Amino acid sequence: MNNFEFTIRPAKLGDADKISELLDEVAAEYIYIMSEPGERTADHIKALLHKKFTNRNLFLVVDNYGYIVGVLGFIGGAFKKISHVAEIGMAIDKQFRSSGLGSTLLREAVAWSRKKGFLRLELGVLSTNKKALSLYKKFGFQEEGVRKNRYQVDGEWVDEILMAKFL
Repeated sequence: MNNFEFTIRPAKLGDADKISELLDEVAAEYIYIMSEPGERTADHIKALLHKKFTNRNLFLVVDNYGYIVGVLGFIGGAFKKISHVAEIGMAIDKQFRSSGLGSTLLREAVAWSRKKGFLRLELGVLSTNKKALSLYKKFGFQEEGVRKNRYQVDGEWVDEILMAKFL
């Protein structure tokens, strides 16, 4: 799916159900994100959205004709010693992976972070998510550590790879 139209915009409370559905679909694949299907309810998403609309936090959605096909979240460091750090997380509908959307979202992450004065982006990714690891490395993220056996997925232990990029 190389040609499709989409809009990247801040999430609205009315997006909560669609965001929850997307996260459930991605979670059901068991290799991309830490949550399980049903753990991120629409009410949970609404609570996050209430908190996120600040100068240091943002929740973006990728809107494809009314369908939410991607999300990108930013959490800015809340304390002075880490006020230069933004942690990011991303999820993309499987039909839209390998379409360039991940790269587009990362470019957006870098641009927004620079605009807000952040100097460092951080993220954690499951070691089983090889496509994401490759994408992050392509954008200059470097592995800084491993949390061994951080997750249990279908009875198997999975490491979390910690990555960061200086802006």
